[in-house]
Order: sequence, then C-alpha cells, then structure tokens
Amino acid sequence: MPQNSPNETNITDMVRKILPSMGNYPYVTARVRAKRALLLTWDTYAKLLVMDVNEITRFLGESQYKKEITELGLLYTGFELTEHALNKNRDSTYQQILKFSEGDLHDMLAAYLEREDVLNLKTILRGILNHIPAEEILQTLRAGGRYPPDFWKHLIDDSKTLEDAITHLKDTPYHEILEDLLPDFQLATAEIRLDAYYYAMLLTTIRPNSEANRSFHNYIHSEIDLVNLKTLFLTKYENVEPKVIRDMIIPDGTLPEKTLTRLIDAPDFTHFLAELQRLPVYDSIRTDIETIEKTGSLAPTIRALEKDHLLTATKSSYLHPLSILPVIDYLTRKRIEVQNLRILARGKEKGLPQDTIRGLLVVP
Repeated sequence: MPQNSPNETNITDMVRKILPSMGNYPYVTARVRAKRALLLTWDTYAKLLVMDVNEITRFLGESQYKKEITELGLLYTGFELTEHALNKNRDSTYQQILKFSEGDLHDMLAAYLEREDVLNLKTILRGILNHIPAEEILQTLRAGGRYPPDFWKHLIDDSKTLEDAITHLKDTPYHEILEDLLPDFQLATAEIRLDAYYYAMLLTTIRPNSEANRSFHNYIHSEIDLVNLKTLFLTKYENVEPKVIRDMIIPDGTLPEKTLTRLIDAPDFTHFLAELQRLPVYDSIRTDIETIEKTGSLAPTIRALEKDHLLTATKSSYLHPLSILPVIDYLTRKRIEVQNLRILARGKEKGLPQDTIRGLLVVP
C-alpha cells in the first residue's frame, strides 16, 4: 500500500482538524446556505398577514413553493392546497439534503430526520385508536424521514387494529417499545416512550470526535429541555398530578434532577412560574409569560421557547460553518417556516385577528 508523503499527511491532518468528521461538509453546507437565502423574512410575514388565503396561495406559487403549488393545484384549493404544498416541499427538501450528504454527516442527518418517522407513527396510532379513516390518516403523514411513504401506506392498509400495527412494525425498533405497552395500551405513554427512544438513538449516533459534533450533541440535550419545558407548561397549567408529569419527562436533558423536581412538584401554576425564574431561559420568555393571565393562552410562551432554541442553533452554526450545525439550523428554520405559513393560512381561513396570528408565529 502506498504511503502518504509528509505534505499529504500534513494536509490530511489539517482537514481533519477543520472538518468535524468524514463527510462532504463543504458541499452540503454550501447547498444549505443557498437554500437558507430563500427562507422568508419577517418583512414578508408582515405582508402575508394582510393577505387572504387565496392571496397567500398565489404568493407561494411565485416562490420556492411554486413546483408543489402547481403540481397539487388540480387536486386541492384554498387552505388544503397550501397545506399539502408546504408539507410536500418540506419533505422533499429534507430528503434532498439527506440524499446528497455522505459519511458521518449522512448518518447523523438520517438519525436526526427519524423524528419525522416518530411523528408518523404517533399519527397512525392516534388515528387507529380514534377510528379515523385510513385515507385521512395517510394524507397527514410526512415523507421526510428514514422510512419511505410506501412503508407507512402498507402499515395503514394492513392495520385494522392497534395489535395489527404493532405486528407490522416487527422489523423496526418501534416494535418492542409498543409491544411492551400491551394489553393496557396508553397513547400518551407510547408517545413519551417513542420520543425517549428517538433522542437516545440520536445522541448515540453523534460521534463526539470534534468540537462541532460535541456542540451538536449539546444542542440535542438542550432540545430535550425544550420538549420537557413545553410539557411542564402544559401540564402545570392544567394542574396535572406531579406523579403523572414525572412519567412524561424525557431523560438526558441538561436540567438538573433537583431543578426538574422543583418544577414538577410546584403546588400550582403560579409557584411553577416562580421556580422557572431560576432558569436562564426565563429572561427570553418573561414578556410572553406576563401575557398568559390576560390571554389565557400558552401559545406565545411556547413559541418564545422555540425561538430561543432556534437562536441557539444559529449561534452554533456560525461558530462551526463546516459541520452539521448549519444544516440543522436550516432544517429547523425550514420546519418553522412551513409551520408559520400553515398557521397563517389556517388563521386566515378561520378569520382570526392579525394580532392573534402574529402571536402564534415563530420568527427570530
């Protein structure tokens, strides 16, 4: 086997120090930067807020969503057209980025995008338990994850009961998780177990062989905190029993056990908010928390938590421009853009006031 020359060895070592792991990082991050430039700005959202649903659809038909709007225009109209086009564009964007990634980058992205599969599985389980027609379930599924659309279609078509669905999953990691919950199956418990599996799997996939990957590892730990804080807000606001809440917490976040215990055991929502003031994130959501009592809605506070997490991803991506972090930042922003546009279209369809819709948007 030919040996590398000293110069070649030095160059290889330099590249390994710059790049977080083996993968085509320069190519993928360049492609992502180009896509990120197409994301909507706050000025654009301000214009969309004064449009009706048809005007929003026409606007999207002249943007990066043109292909999907055109393809689906003969099948759907109004909000349905907007929603299906947005979802299809998001899913194809995810898969496109995954397809042109290689090496460790591909492995980490594939693991990260498995969240789409977990969301599909939750939707299917919920649909079966609530006797939703198969066609309706199928239309809500996402195609951006590890498993192709045909996999989910066969699962729905072959599953008349919950047991059928779990049997169909026998060659996936989800089978054991769900089978262990039979016969007394509880959907809430299943969803928590699936989320816990997903984050444990993802963290295991991230090799801590560079500063950038370690930052990504920390980012996922902080995302677990985000999920747990959202759970705490919703459950404490509804005065759910601490024992029940404790079973809903996903492990491996950064919040210390003592902190979680104080938040979970707070006797009421007011005391929960008082305990929350000890956390660094409180300053980012203080203004939104103050509106909860006036509006009776947690939505603005939840959005503020999501925005704070998004900004964390953005800061990390600037520190490590040739890593998975700019890709994750873009994927997160793309997901939020689709979420925002769906909220806009749905809000307009329902006749919600502009201020109400604006408060539901996540715009950094």
